Amino acid sequence: MLKSLALAGALALALASLAGCSSTNQNALSADIATFNAQVANSLPAACALLAAADASFHMIAAAGKIPGADVSAESAAMAGVNAICANPTGLNAATALQTLASAYVAVVAAGKSD
Repeated sequence: MLKSLALAGALALALASLAGCSSTNQNALSADIATFNAQVANSLPAACALLAAADASFHMIAAAGKIPGADVSAESAAMAGVNAICANPTGLNAATALQTLASAYVAVVAAGKSD
């Protein structure tokens, strides 16, 4: 019985909190999402291009034997994460960001384990 009362109280509190959400808060959230999407659309493709160029430069230097193998492996793991994000930079938005970032994290962890 006590558990039922606690659950009912928690549900009532949750409903009261949701009832407190106003259209002003929803409008602010919508504006924040739109801002995030615009910033990603404007910045991510250029950032991905710069990271690809930096990766190519890094590998040219590494091929000359000037960078330790552990550093090359670490850079490759980092680029696996970058590639997970940059595979479709125009597809990243507020709705897909968390999944895309999680995929990048998984790519980095998997690359780190393969060494």
